Amino acid sequence: MADKDVTQVEMMKIIALFRKEGYKGEYGDFQRVSGTDREFFVVMSNEQGIKALFRASLMLNAVQFQYVLDDKHTFVQEDADAG
Repeated sequence: MADKDVTQVEMMKIIALFRKEGYKGEYGDFQRVSGTDREFFVVMSNEQGIKALFRASLMLNAVQFQYVLDDKHTFVQEDADAG
């Protein structure tokens, strides 16, 4: 279950969680955290175009800031065909 793509329903729940926590911005990539089916990594950018990585847990109903995406920190998409 943990290897499948993030569904539209899950994305809507994640976005609702972000809004409940007061986050505003553009949502980028959604990726399931390896080994879980209720936690996700989300890339979000603000009005200035600064992108950040967040970890969203539907199990805990919590959003955690991870780091700002810049030259030193990037978001790597897992290859869906690998494995």
